[in-house]
Amino acid sequence: MEQLSSSLNILVAVSLIFLAVSLMAVSMPLMSMVKQSERTLSALERLLGTVDKELGPTLKQVDALLGTVIELKGKAERSIGDVSGKVGDVTGGITKAADQYKKQSSVVGAGFMAGLRAYLEPKKDRNKESRTLSEVSK
Repeated sequence: MEQLSSSLNILVAVSLIFLAVSLMAVSMPLMSMVKQSERTLSALERLLGTVDKELGPTLKQVDALLGTVIELKGKAERSIGDVSGKVGDVTGGITKAADQYKKQSSVVGAGFMAGLRAYLEPKKDRNKESRTLSEVSK
């Protein structure tokens, strides 16, 4: 039994040595990962510091730029309103002139057609009308 007990002790000792070697083999990559994590966190901290330092002035510039854009937009809208009013005035003037031209052209056209009919009618009919008109005047 003693022999079995000493065999078991040797087996346990070898297993513990194997476990210790395995833990060291696993801990080496873990140590390099911890160092890399520290470098990553340090770089992230510097990045956040830079962003914090630079973001304030940048936001002020963006705010000023947006204020200018909003102001320019308001001026553009007012200008468009002014131009729209002037276009409306011009359109109204053109419409009024077109209506007057239509009226005048219809009067001229009617006069031209009456003159053309009078010219093309036979002379007998014209003499007849002349007498009729002269008789009416008596």
